[in-house]
Amino acid sequence: MRLQRLAAGLWVLTLVSALAVIDASHRFRQLTSELAQQEQIENSLQLAWGQYLLEQSSLATLTIIEKRATQELGMRVPAIHEVVMVQP
Repeated sequence: MRLQRLAAGLWVLTLVSALAVIDASHRFRQLTSELAQQEQIENSLQLAWGQYLLEQSSLATLTIIEKRATQELGMRVPAIHEVVMVQP
C-alpha cells in the first residue's frame, strides 16, 4: 500500500513536471517570437533615423542655405560700402 502511494505520488510529480516543461517551452517560443518582432521594429526605426540624419545634413549644407536665403528671402551679400564695423 505504501509503495503504491509512493508510485502514485511520483507519477503525479512527473506529470506536473512534464506540464511545467510544456508551459515553459510555450512561453519561451512566444517570447522568442516577440523578441524577433521587436528587433525588426528596432531595425526599421534605426534605418529611418539614419535617413533623417542624412536628410538633415543635406538640408544644412551651406550652399542650400545660401540659395534659399537669396531666392526665398531676397537676401544678398552686402557691398563693401554697406558694411559697418562696430568697435567695442
